[in-house]
Amino acid sequence: TLTAGAAARRRHAHAACGNHPPRSSSTGTREGGDAAAAGRATLRVLREPGAYNRLHATGRKLMEGITALLEKTGTKAQVVGEPPLFDVFFTEEEVRDYRTLTRVDNAAQAKFNASLAARGILKGGNKYYVSLAHTDEDVAFTLNAVEESLADLYADA
Repeated sequence: TLTAGAAARRRHAHAACGNHPPRSSSTGTREGGDAAAAGRATLRVLREPGAYNRLHATGRKLMEGITALLEKTGTKAQVVGEPPLFDVFFTEEEVRDYRTLTRVDNAAQAKFNASLAARGILKGGNKYYVSLAHTDEDVAFTLNAVEESLADLYADA
C-alpha cells in the first residue's frame, strides 16, 4: 500500500486525497516515519516490567474515583470500559451494548466533557485514554475536575 506520505508530498498524491497544495494536509495512521518511531518507542516502554500493571492501576483509580463521585452526587451515570480506556455514560440503564448506548443522555455528556475541558482535562469525545505518563497528581487533578464538572452539570437544573 502506498500512502500519501510515501509519495513525498507530490501534487498528484494530494489530488487523489482531495488535498491540493498549498493547503496540503493529508494525514493518516501510516503517515511517515514519525508515527513508526513513536510506535517503536511506545512498544519499548510497554515491555518494561510492570508497565501494564501501572497502566491498569492508574485507570482503576480513575474509574473507582469517578464512580464514587457519581454515587456521592446521585448522578445517574456509570463508568464503562477497561482501566486504560473508559468513559462515563449518563443514563439510568445499564450500558451493555450498542443499543443501550443509543439511549444515553448525549446533552449531559457534551456539557460534562466541555466542563472538563474548561478545567484542563482534554479527553477524547467518548473516552478517557489513560497512559503511563499519568501520575497520582494527574489522577487527583482529574477527580477534582470531575467533581466540579458534576456540580456544573446540574447547576442550571
